[in-house]
Amino acid sequence: MKIVGINYLSESSVCLLENGKLKFAISQERLNRKKNWYGIPFLSILRLLKETKNKISDIDYFVTCGLSALSGDMPDIKHTKNKINKIKKSKLNTNLKKKQINFLKKRYKHENNVINLRTKKIINVLKKKFPNLKVYDHHTSHAASAAFNTNFKSCYCLTIDGWGDNSSAKIFRFSNGKIIELYRTPTIDSLGYFYGSITKLLGFKPHQHEGKILGLAAYGNPKKPIRDMSKLISFSKKNMRFNAHYEKGLYQANFKNRNLKFLKKKYLKKDIAACAQYILEKVVLDCVRSITDKKINLVLAGGTFANVKLNQKIKDLKNVKNIFIYPNMGDGGLCVGAAMLCYYEKTKKLPKITNNYYLGPEFKNLEILSEIKKFKLQYSLPKNIEKIIAEKLSNGNVVAHFNGKMEFGPRALGNRSILCSAEDSGINNDLNKRLGRTEFMPFAPIILRNYAKKYFEINNRLEDYKFMTITCLCKKIMSRNSPAVIHVDNTARPQIIDKKINLRIYKILNEYKKITNIPVLINTSFNMHEEPIVCSPNDAIRAFIDGNLDYLVINDFLIRKYNE
Repeated sequence: MKIVGINYLSESSVCLLENGKLKFAISQERLNRKKNWYGIPFLSILRLLKETKNKISDIDYFVTCGLSALSGDMPDIKHTKNKINKIKKSKLNTNLKKKQINFLKKRYKHENNVINLRTKKIINVLKKKFPNLKVYDHHTSHAASAAFNTNFKSCYCLTIDGWGDNSSAKIFRFSNGKIIELYRTPTIDSLGYFYGSITKLLGFKPHQHEGKILGLAAYGNPKKPIRDMSKLISFSKKNMRFNAHYEKGLYQANFKNRNLKFLKKKYLKKDIAACAQYILEKVVLDCVRSITDKKINLVLAGGTFANVKLNQKIKDLKNVKNIFIYPNMGDGGLCVGAAMLCYYEKTKKLPKITNNYYLGPEFKNLEILSEIKKFKLQYSLPKNIEKIIAEKLSNGNVVAHFNGKMEFGPRALGNRSILCSAEDSGINNDLNKRLGRTEFMPFAPIILRNYAKKYFEINNRLEDYKFMTITCLCKKIMSRNSPAVIHVDNTARPQIIDKKINLRIYKILNEYKKITNIPVLINTSFNMHEEPIVCSPNDAIRAFIDGNLDYLVINDFLIRKYNE
């Protein structure tokens, strides 16, 4: 059975699930070079069919999300009215009451238009193109992407994002392939909008730069703005959902929240970021604690769980036994979840677990050589390329590494990565300057599996650290040997590597360890600032030149800078 999953929301994406196994997946931003592009990904569908040697007629089902558009379901009328009544009874001044009430009315109208006009139109276009289209719920698809990709026979699923199918968060119970919805949070109480509005307030792009708020938060003091910012959102154990406090005059389910402007005048940016991170952690941890007192397996999906520090805090909770965060946790992963829901529905079989996410295009040496010659670059084909790369890295060079299939998801996992030594923390300023990135964003370490517990405070499964989805505390040996990948709060977001995950990267690390006695390197995504991760050899060469990097490796080719 062949199923193509389609996501038309942020980071529009497609995947092919064949007989329950994920064979190919790509986000359209990698092809059209437009960061976080959204829309129907026809270009990606064509690429998928070409790469997997399929025709449209070969596909049994095309699937997507947006179930509420089929029913016109808008269940939150009563919830919105209750919010309005709370505002009317509050002590807010008349002008602010009117402002908040008008916002809720407009927001409800907007959601209605999104579901019944925009989403319905998109689904109708897809149905005309693919008559065998099936449509699933947004958050159930998020939950499926995580639950079906673990070996947990039963677990709870928590999904949190900005919005999707009338909800911004849901709690599910997963058991033997069945995903049962337990609780939901309406869109107007969105944690995604809460954190996104702080991102916008501090001068960054919501839906793209939330990671910068996380990086900045480590420098600030959350206690200073807490009196004001604690009025925004909380978790209601009674209703088992997040609760935005419109009646206190600050929260709005909108990235551009003018009610927050005073915060920037009153507090430092780093303190606002720290407080936003503190509130996010507090309300999500309150939620997880409230699910059950028993030790549980917990899986997470939705854009909020791109927040790696939050994931660490969840992992450390007493009632959490094991944790799994879906590697493409944002809307880019919806195509996979929807495809797996369809597979289970049609076959009553569990989809196969995806053990690595090298699921995108790969390129032959003839294609690569053609691009190298177009740019008139110097190159060689060394026999022991991993040893050569390790030598270059040990001498302080920055090496852009492009090899095999491209990763699926927001993290570069070695095949479209920039590698360099982590021994000198001064490399951070130099590398940020070359790539045009923000100085307070930490770089991540990549480490050989056998040394992970020696360098990091890891007491749970090493498998949880394969995909750069969670932070952990660093041990003193990291400070001595690899200070460049330690953030100011003594955490890092490691990627643990072994032979089975990525043989080429394993060999590079192993050779580097022989030379330096250090099994750690910096691994950051191969792209210039504000651009998607590179996909093709042409993308790689352009980024290599623009970033003034020292060496570029594309498969078996070693390319030097012009001036050598």
